[in-house]
Amino acid sequence: MNGGVSGIAGTFIGASYSTNNFLGLGETLSLSSQLGTIQRTVQFGFTEPYLFGRAIQSGFTVYLTRFNFNQAQEASILSGEDLTGLYNQLGSANLLNYVSNGYGFTTFLSYQLKRSFSRVGLAYGYDISNIRTLTTAATTYFDFLDFQGVGGPNSLSGIRTSKITPSYSYNTVNHPIEPTGGKSIFFSLGFAGTALGGNVNTLEPQLDLKYFHRGFRNGHVVGMHFLGKVLTGYGGKVAPPFARYYMGGENDVRGFAFIPSDQSVPVLNANGTNRLQRVVNSDGSVSFNQVTQTIPAYRLVLPGGDTMGVFNFEYRIKIFGPVALAPFVDVGINKLSLANQLKLNPGRLEQLNGEFPQAGFTPQGYIVPGTQVPRMSTGLELQVLMPVVNAPFRVYWAYNPYRVETTVTPPLAVDRSMFPNDATYNAALALYGTSIPYSERPNTFRFTIGRTF
Repeated sequence: MNGGVSGIAGTFIGASYSTNNFLGLGETLSLSSQLGTIQRTVQFGFTEPYLFGRAIQSGFTVYLTRFNFNQAQEASILSGEDLTGLYNQLGSANLLNYVSNGYGFTTFLSYQLKRSFSRVGLAYGYDISNIRTLTTAATTYFDFLDFQGVGGPNSLSGIRTSKITPSYSYNTVNHPIEPTGGKSIFFSLGFAGTALGGNVNTLEPQLDLKYFHRGFRNGHVVGMHFLGKVLTGYGGKVAPPFARYYMGGENDVRGFAFIPSDQSVPVLNANGTNRLQRVVNSDGSVSFNQVTQTIPAYRLVLPGGDTMGVFNFEYRIKIFGPVALAPFVDVGINKLSLANQLKLNPGRLEQLNGEFPQAGFTPQGYIVPGTQVPRMSTGLELQVLMPVVNAPFRVYWAYNPYRVETTVTPPLAVDRSMFPNDATYNAALALYGTSIPYSERPNTFRFTIGRTF
């Protein structure tokens, strides 16, 4: 049994069971469940270490999950501090908040190459997801991003991802928890497509490298880590929004974009008061409703990246027993580097340009300049190894020399001729044409449990 309560992460309670020698034959059997305000999961797994009496590891997992994605909350969880205020600078309606419900299975095979530290593997997964959007930006983004190749709004139920992933790994790291030497190489290539029975088309190569070496003195260890991956759609489709990279943390908001949309604005009188329309209701009563008009506009979204790279460096100094001190440098970037992967489906684009020909919308979203620069953190970390969980408790302070301090300005898709008077035009500009200030913090103090790498 396990559980927890957090002002950031909400509450959860869970239970799990596993055995490493099922029926006395060395197999691993696991069953787990978690019920919480953010995530609910049920998972059953089985692993066979020697398939057909050979050194072939195989297994499968069956799962059912529900996930409540709140963009500000997830960033706060990953960073270890409440960043809700930072994200609220952008407006809560501009965050990609949604609820996903899914179920599926994964299965895998891996084989240790003879007289080698190398292993090759093959995994297959099939997932069916249903999405319910919670914000205006999420609705616009999920409905009309061209990830299903349809002319109208995407169906947000029955999203099927059928994916096969070959992999290669090489590992000479001499200890899983406190390494002092060795290197690790892992490469995989994920392929999902309609040819495998799904309706999502993606390619995703990934490279993960680790290196450890003795430092300048006994008890000192140099550690380096690099993770890089790219996600792209193919066959006329782009990657679905929930598959894109969201690294989390105030230094990981790697880029803003505006996508074409239509928005409703109130019509005002010349003196700035609301223009009302007299309406006779079905029961004969009379009411007065606000007059509105629909205009072309660019909707701000934080769409996630398609190209991610992270480099970590630590110099771990053993103080005594389980206590170590580690100066560190982290550099990361999460970019929208494939502009053709952020485009509206053709039907939506035709509809908008047919309704607002003067707007001249293009298929691609508009990526805000200056928001995709690399981020960097450097500082000092105190590590205390906790024997019960076999992971270090870490307290660290970091200075962030590379950060974004800018204003996010939407492109204008309207002009004065589209409005009945100056008051309505100015009100529309205040809603959809105003610059939004955005500033990241220069330093960070946090604590957490677990290794960076």
